[in-house]
Amino acid sequence: MGLFENLQDLMLKYHFRPEKKLSQFFCINEALLLHLVNLAKIQKGDVILEIGPGTGLLTRKLLDKTKKVGASVVAIEPDSVMLNVLSNEFATEIATGELKLIEGSALEVDYSLYGVNKIVSLPPYHISSDLLSKISLSTGLTKVILVLDRGFVQKLTAFEGLTEYVALTVLVNLNAKVEIVEDIIEQSSFFPAPNCISSVVQLDFDIKNNSRGFFVFLKELFRHKNKDLQKSLRQSYGFLGKKFNWSEKDYEQKIQGLDLPQKKVYLMSPPEFLKVFDQFNSLVAKKKNNAKKSSKKRK
Repeated sequence: MGLFENLQDLMLKYHFRPEKKLSQFFCINEALLLHLVNLAKIQKGDVILEIGPGTGLLTRKLLDKTKKVGASVVAIEPDSVMLNVLSNEFATEIATGELKLIEGSALEVDYSLYGVNKIVSLPPYHISSDLLSKISLSTGLTKVILVLDRGFVQKLTAFEGLTEYVALTVLVNLNAKVEIVEDIIEQSSFFPAPNCISSVVQLDFDIKNNSRGFFVFLKELFRHKNKDLQKSLRQSYGFLGKKFNWSEKDYEQKIQGLDLPQKKVYLMSPPEFLKVFDQFNSLVAKKKNNAKKSSKKRK
């Protein structure tokens, strides 16, 4: 039985239709699902996260692999109808602990609580930006394989100077090797067919700085991305100074000592952003050291 027929049987059995408003486009391309599983290079002890498993077509392929090597799957699903499908169709795997099914939003669950180290998923397209932010700020991840809207993937792979180059681009590319594995996946691979071309993207993580503070810093600078670095920083002081408790005097001194003060923000590379952030973040360390010295003198 093909995946489309399998999906039709599930729709009849559980009396549901895909909800486009929830980005429920179910993959009926078996070769694509197997390719995603193979890309993950699943090994013993791996905990694979699937976001928005829907009817479980990919879940089944993941479990076929994880059972063989001694790994497990965690699936997060917010839709009650799909939860009912999954609970019934995977009752055995849930009972044995091979599959942990979580009701909730993938944007709110702390993946590290479940020991997740890899993600293989066809997540809802409408949460792509928030989801990649969440993934990039998470700890413990080594590899992520996602099917996403091709237009959004172009943001992840953009480089300096392009319109698509944004704060999220910098955060992702600083901390992971980003590779488009399949550039074009036709709409016919899904039911119902989405209104866009999809792509498969792979992220291999090597964390340099994925702190929330760094991401806040990036997003604020990109609000003035067409200005040079020193102007962007000066216009951002009202927010950044308050956010990080940076004094205006010290902040200005750091601006005066910048290596690339005239460089436009949208032309800066991810490592250059990190270098600037580290320079300004040293203000916090300086304050803490001064506070310790003052405390010792009082004693």
